Amino acid sequence: MAKSARNPLTVEHLWQCERLGTPSVSPDGKWAVIDQSTYSMETNESATQLWLYSTDGTTRKQLTSAGKKNTAPQWSPDGKLIAFCAKRGEGKNADTEPQLYVIAPDGGEARRVTTLANGVDGIRWFPDSKHVAAVSWVWPDLKNDAQQAKRAKEIKESKVQAKVVEVDNYRHWDSWICDGKRPHIFEINVNSGKAKDLFAGKPWSLSQGDPGANDYAISPDGKEIAWVQPRDVTRLTDPATLTLLNLKSRKTRTIDLGEMWLASPVYSHSGKQLIVCAIPTVAPSKHTRLMLIDHKTGTAERLAANWPRSVGTYGSANPLWSADDRTILFCAEDAGVQHLWQLPIGTEAPIAIAKGGHVMSFSQSADSQTLVFTKASIDHPARLYRVDEQAEKGHKRLDHLNDFLEKIPLGKWQSRTVKGWNGEPVQTFVCLPPNYDKKKKYPLLQDIHGGPHAAHLDTWHYRWNVQAFAAQGYVVAAVNYHGSAGFDEPFLGSIDGDLGARELADTEAVTDVLIKEGIVDKNKLYAAGGSYGGYMVAWMNGHTDRYKAYVCHAGVYNWTTQFGDDGYLWLNQELGVWPWENLEKYQSQSPHAFSKNFKTPTLVIHGELDYRVPYYEGLEYYNTLRAKGIKARLVVYPDENHWILKPQNSRLWYREFFAWLKRF
Repeated sequence: MAKSARNPLTVEHLWQCERLGTPSVSPDGKWAVIDQSTYSMETNESATQLWLYSTDGTTRKQLTSAGKKNTAPQWSPDGKLIAFCAKRGEGKNADTEPQLYVIAPDGGEARRVTTLANGVDGIRWFPDSKHVAAVSWVWPDLKNDAQQAKRAKEIKESKVQAKVVEVDNYRHWDSWICDGKRPHIFEINVNSGKAKDLFAGKPWSLSQGDPGANDYAISPDGKEIAWVQPRDVTRLTDPATLTLLNLKSRKTRTIDLGEMWLASPVYSHSGKQLIVCAIPTVAPSKHTRLMLIDHKTGTAERLAANWPRSVGTYGSANPLWSADDRTILFCAEDAGVQHLWQLPIGTEAPIAIAKGGHVMSFSQSADSQTLVFTKASIDHPARLYRVDEQAEKGHKRLDHLNDFLEKIPLGKWQSRTVKGWNGEPVQTFVCLPPNYDKKKKYPLLQDIHGGPHAAHLDTWHYRWNVQAFAAQGYVVAAVNYHGSAGFDEPFLGSIDGDLGARELADTEAVTDVLIKEGIVDKNKLYAAGGSYGGYMVAWMNGHTDRYKAYVCHAGVYNWTTQFGDDGYLWLNQELGVWPWENLEKYQSQSPHAFSKNFKTPTLVIHGELDYRVPYYEGLEYYNTLRAKGIKARLVVYPDENHWILKPQNSRLWYREFFAWLKRF
């Protein structure tokens, strides 16, 4: 392998980076508050504090210092307070769950507002600046918080920790969701701390799949809330309706958009309209739609219906209205980048007003005159910017974090388009080693994304960082194969019921081009992927032997045993059939069915807390390789889920990753 550059990017550098969260702009537009995380490799811990940035770019100051987890800051409408969630205190005064806190923007001590037994999350201010809405998981049959605390204590201290299940979905990512708790919306008085369960005594609930502030909205007069109500809260695949609750009369009405998952409802400033993101439940590969709803009649129309892109990633599009209700802002992917777009009502296509890289989040002032956003790129972690039409690139940087990276050589990269499966165009990123010499040929590392309906983006990825891979002397290819997000709907749905073939053809096409161009050595080809990317490297092992080694992280190996995952109700849509309907078709898309062809050494990595791709998938793949006498190595993390989130575990991950490929 070619020598890497002096002082190359390392895993230690990745964990040295300060990471920005989601900003909130003050009503007057002069300040942005944002949660900012740092990590310690030595202590294996992180700390998240709130920081203030002036939107003119001149001032930066730390707002909080106590506690280690101060997150999700939200500026009050009157500009006098910032609300956030945190776990603070010590000894008997320590928060056992995240609570609601408020702090004045000019500093001083933060004040704890709630002491709810089950904690809070997903906060939003009411327009009066005296109340905050929040999500809290509760047992609906209990009448008060004291009873909630008692039951939580009894369950925690019980000698029997068995799970008794009689629902369809009972696990999600790394959590069990079968203890009867439901996510409710609470109204909290900021002065007194009194918390009122708005769903008490009713069969209402937010979805059990990562509920939060994107699942509900508060009307501009503060008299009504709207939330996404699943038809069956115990089925994460069930369609949802939009429920509107009059907070005074307690009367509700339902707006039904049909067989849709819904997310991110937002009232217009006049209150006469709402927008909501919707995606058809008939398939996992449909674009997210932006729906405009008339508040009075409940009638809905799809905005930008002919725009050949998805309006953001489902559940995280986070649309906002402009102050005059004439324009809607949202983030959405477009062929490997994610822009911030504006869509004037009545027009057919949005306009990119802040171009990616990867625009991750944004916030605006009350008059919409100040707009800030975070953006990352393959070249740098997330940064904080303000839209500024007078600036050279149309935006002005507000932070100056992670300047140490400027001293570290990074590889040059480009976005390219090649002819993939059936000669159809496929976009890919190609990143060269930082010391690239065009007279030499380099080993190739195919970095295969998960999903499958996700995408490689022009972003700074901490767990799969293409610059960290390239720093080891590889040319790195990151292919947005058929089925990837950020393209038109036919491309997105092209792999449904026929997994593996098109994705492999696209990956191989990029490999062939790079070999033909003399950039990579045809005898030094490698591939790695996580989740569905892990599925793909296992699939490749049964369909080609020209790669010298694979790394399979949290990969699906056997679609039949994968039926034990937390998303099994989607499998018939992904594979086109239930296994009992057509086992041959079902297994024809499974890597294990081609195990007789396996030849390539593979490093298998998995977390025991992974419920999306249960860890026994990794064990089964590893055992198969060992039984066949193929070189294989297994790394299992008892304390990690679908991702590797702890600094020291991540350091081991990268070391094992690089050492394994170097062996071959």
